Amino acid sequence: MGLGVQSGGLGVATFMRDHGADLVVTDLRSEAQLANSVAALGSAGVRYVLGGHELNDFRHAEIVVRNPAVRDGSPYLRAARAAGAYIEMEFTLFLRWCRQARVIGVTGTRGKTTTATALHAMLVAGGEQALLAGNMRVSALAQLHEIEPGSTVVLELSSAQLEGLAGTGLRTRGAIVTNLMADHLDRYGDMRAYAEAKLSLVANQRADDWAVIPQGSGWPNWFAARAGGTVLRPDLEEAPPGWLAASLSGRHNHANLALAAAAARQAGVDDEAIERAVRSFGGVPARQELVGTIDGVRAYNDTTATTPEAALAALATIEGPWVLIAGGSDKRLDFAPLAKRLGATDGLRGVVLLPGSGTDRLRPLLQGCRIEAAADMAEAVDQALAMARRDDAVLLSPACASFGLFSNEFDRGDQFVARLRDLGLRLAPGSGRG
Repeated sequence: MGLGVQSGGLGVATFMRDHGADLVVTDLRSEAQLANSVAALGSAGVRYVLGGHELNDFRHAEIVVRNPAVRDGSPYLRAARAAGAYIEMEFTLFLRWCRQARVIGVTGTRGKTTTATALHAMLVAGGEQALLAGNMRVSALAQLHEIEPGSTVVLELSSAQLEGLAGTGLRTRGAIVTNLMADHLDRYGDMRAYAEAKLSLVANQRADDWAVIPQGSGWPNWFAARAGGTVLRPDLEEAPPGWLAASLSGRHNHANLALAAAAARQAGVDDEAIERAVRSFGGVPARQELVGTIDGVRAYNDTTATTPEAALAALATIEGPWVLIAGGSDKRLDFAPLAKRLGATDGLRGVVLLPGSGTDRLRPLLQGCRIEAAADMAEAVDQALAMARRDDAVLLSPACASFGLFSNEFDRGDQFVARLRDLGLRLAPGSGRG
């Protein structure tokens, strides 16, 4: 239910089809919108119902694999449950069938991709066989057959994915909770419901499992008190081995690598290997990523900054002056601190706003800022470059979701980079975007 345009739905559909399932793929999006996913999956052994759902498909299903974007209260899921169907997600199926490897789950509002990627690098540096997958457009289930006995799988997990863990008894042997900040309130309504969506990652653990949760009052303590296994509480002010020689900067990256290092030690990696990994770790794409320069202007892709706090972190880390591309779909978050920061920033050349419900709330708060409105990403990039001067930074850090104008946040970032390349972008060394 929900093929989507990212890898998870395609990965689970391919896996189920290849293992003999009588497969129905249904999605509210049209065949044209899902063209790439449909082409990759093919038609053999698959019946497609696109542009809507048919209730009878759910009433007669034995297993419904729910895309995380589908809300748990969907009437189609209720019909399937009433008929006795099992409701699964790709993540829960993976945990049921991956018996040969240790699984470490990583969640949190911010930093989970960087933390998971850094942990994977540390494991590899320590000689471990390790796989990185999850909420980063990498299907774990699609790689199940490649996982060697005794290896480690690091999974980045969103709150929506973790909803499927509640009540199952399934667990990961290790876990990291990076933080909890206001996000996804359009889905959960309040912070308590948002936190509870993530809680099963640590609450389902047993005494011989472990969870890394940072020191601090408030939500870190809330998670720690409810964890089922051993809880490790690293001090995020302490630098991980190799930090002084690392290419990353910023307090948030310091925290991410400190959490990854604590988990790596618990997984058996020594400090020498951790230091090697930290010194060579260059971060991950689409997260404060310097993609290159154009006419002397630096261009940064921070499309995964879907909250005001994430945009503030980018402004604190990336050297200005800046032209900010922001706005998009609303998640019921507080824009006031971001607006205050922008209004008090001498180095801000201006803000280019993408259309969306979040933009409608943000724009009135941007008193004293030069503002331009763009209909699409190409126009936004053109307007940002027109404002920028040599040595400035054009920063895509939207502080909003991508729904409506883009397929997802990564499509938003890809369109940003594509327009820059059309205009003559010189790629940054080591960008991996050759």
